[in-house]
Amino acid sequence: MIILGLDISTVTIGFSIVENEKILDLGFIDIKKYKTIKEKVIYTYETLQELKYFNDIEYIIVEDSLSGFARGMTSMQTIIKLSKINGVLCFLIEWMTNIQIELVNPNTLRKTVFGKARIKGVKSKEYVKMKIEEMYDTSEWIKYTSRKNWDKRNIDGYDALVAALYYNKK
Repeated sequence: MIILGLDISTVTIGFSIVENEKILDLGFIDIKKYKTIKEKVIYTYETLQELKYFNDIEYIIVEDSLSGFARGMTSMQTIIKLSKINGVLCFLIEWMTNIQIELVNPNTLRKTVFGKARIKGVKSKEYVKMKIEEMYDTSEWIKYTSRKNWDKRNIDGYDALVAALYYNKK
């Protein structure tokens, strides 16, 4: 089964397409330059449609957006904006593909895929990066900045990969 995993944020959308835990595609979509939710969502959907395996997708899992606010990790305004983008994008994808989306808490995704959600003293993004790089050679999909540094937005693709991998582990 071909699974699409998405990590939706206000400036970057991480995506991953897997089949039987094999990575078919992995990356991120930069939506920072788009001002309105409509522009961000339409650009994201059009970009996803261009992916080689998009028409083969059978199941979609999205990292739920509301978990950060509970721990005071982000502002209420950011959560509201994120929820709007998440809701509109999920609606559009479901409507256009006729595939129901499953929203899953990030901690649940990590626990299911890695056996635990985090390690004490390690930030969750670093933990995901460490675990994914233990499991896969992602060099084919990783982007670098103009100064040849690892682009931090790759982590959104990694989060989306965790979402996609969740399907076969649950």
